[in-house]
Amino acid sequence: MIFIFFAATKYFFKNAYIKTAIVIIGLAIIGLSIVSHYGVSSDENIEIQMVQWNLNLITKGEPIPSNLKHYGTLFNVTSEAVFQLKEFGDDRVINNSISSSKNQKSINNSDDFYERIKVKHICTFLVSLITYASVAGIVGILAGRQYAWFGAVVLALFPRFWGHSFFNPKDIPFAAMFTLANFLGACLVDYYLKADQDNIKLGINRVTLYSLLYGILVGLVTGTRIGGFFLLFFVGIAHLLTSLVKKKNYRKLYRFWSLYGLMVISWITTTTIIHPASWSNPIGWFIETLRYLSKHGWSGTVLFEGQFISAHQLPWYYLPKWFLMTIPGIFIIMFFLGLLLLISQAKKLNDTQTACVVLVLLQIFTLPTIAILRQSTIYDGVRQFLFIIPGIAAIAATALLWIYQKLHRKNYKIFFAVLIITLFSPIVFDMVNLHPYEYVYFNRISGGLVQADNRYETDYWGLSMRDGMEWINNNSIADEIVVSSSQLHSSKTFAKHNINVISHGKFKKLGATQPFYYIARPRWDFQERFPECPVVYSVKRQGVPLTIVKKCG
Repeated sequence: MIFIFFAATKYFFKNAYIKTAIVIIGLAIIGLSIVSHYGVSSDENIEIQMVQWNLNLITKGEPIPSNLKHYGTLFNVTSEAVFQLKEFGDDRVINNSISSSKNQKSINNSDDFYERIKVKHICTFLVSLITYASVAGIVGILAGRQYAWFGAVVLALFPRFWGHSFFNPKDIPFAAMFTLANFLGACLVDYYLKADQDNIKLGINRVTLYSLLYGILVGLVTGTRIGGFFLLFFVGIAHLLTSLVKKKNYRKLYRFWSLYGLMVISWITTTTIIHPASWSNPIGWFIETLRYLSKHGWSGTVLFEGQFISAHQLPWYYLPKWFLMTIPGIFIIMFFLGLLLLISQAKKLNDTQTACVVLVLLQIFTLPTIAILRQSTIYDGVRQFLFIIPGIAAIAATALLWIYQKLHRKNYKIFFAVLIITLFSPIVFDMVNLHPYEYVYFNRISGGLVQADNRYETDYWGLSMRDGMEWINNNSIADEIVVSSSQLHSSKTFAKHNINVISHGKFKKLGATQPFYYIARPRWDFQERFPECPVVYSVKRQGVPLTIVKKCG
């Protein structure tokens, strides 16, 4: 019996798929155990309301407010459906369903708002697991299936990505779907190259089915953010370059035109179905959305290098510098080393590996380069470009694994493994120290969060407002007035029912003079308001204040 147990254990840990599954399940257990620790970000109420606005457009013909018609609906609708199923399963009467949440005020006053947030945070994290699995798949292609699990571990050690995985309803779903599409795109190109060239045609066959499904997948990615359509070009470029590098008969690529045509048609159909705002004029909506999102109309200022700069006038190096400051140092080094190794090993890569490398590099460099060259509106640090982090993680992990594989002596391999664990330890320590605000991480090379304070954005989304509000709950009296700096729901969601939380704008209109608390996240001049009032509590990480609470009167 003991022999059977050890034999089974040995088999389990040697099986590449099982090892990867164990890592993903481990990440899921850790994540689900801490998902309730996170606050509410400043954009989450808008994301919830988008479901109703799209529903109103379909059923009543009411236009979607502002420019929100350009944003993806897939994840918001999916998470709302999960919430409704949960409520139905709990046999609750939904007195304040989203169908009655017609505006900002009703969302903020909704007793169900936090219930939705809790469900949505779980959904966000579960969707993020797609990214970890996809990075594992990419690393498995580049370094061998038995090492695929390491890719998921490395991505989990990117604090910014891990932190966003629990609450970011816009960028995490896009990163997850984009990375999955790149992984499957590499598999599709490999299938194209190995398929019988005489059978490359539309019909009832696998090549047609795979092309159709990939077009649908790209449509789903576009349903989270419009930039997903670039994947259609990426897979075509990967197909062409792999054919050239591997000296395939690229002159016969014209035979694939019908498959790529099917892919485009399925993408258009899926994208249009997902975006009700496009139904009346799909082509016009698509062009207008591209124009809007490439030159976003956000008019705020960004704290960069100690100065507030218009988001339209940031220096070209804003994005590269943010990545260099917020990716752990070991992974920056390994990423650039990985690029060199990929170039040196290019001729030795097989078809799948070549296609995978092309797709990952396109994922990392294409959209950021376009944004920089077009001087697009960029803000919130790396948030809008979280989707490139999985690609960076995959290349960094591959570089570490290739070095490990080159070490032939067992003692050398043990030493290298211990060295890697040692280098990873400070990252884990910082993540634990910052929790649940891992998304404000700055690497030690840049001086960490301490050096970033008052020079770069930290808790710009106000997650720490929850901690500040909970302190007020425990230290205030009934009917206390709390003035919130902005985005009322980030604090009011966690207030006791006998505490009156109002916005700063409403407070000025009322002209209230009685004693009150003021709670402010670290953005713009929010924390400079009411200078005569002392700070009675600060939410701190690594000695740096995030949200502060002032007592006035």
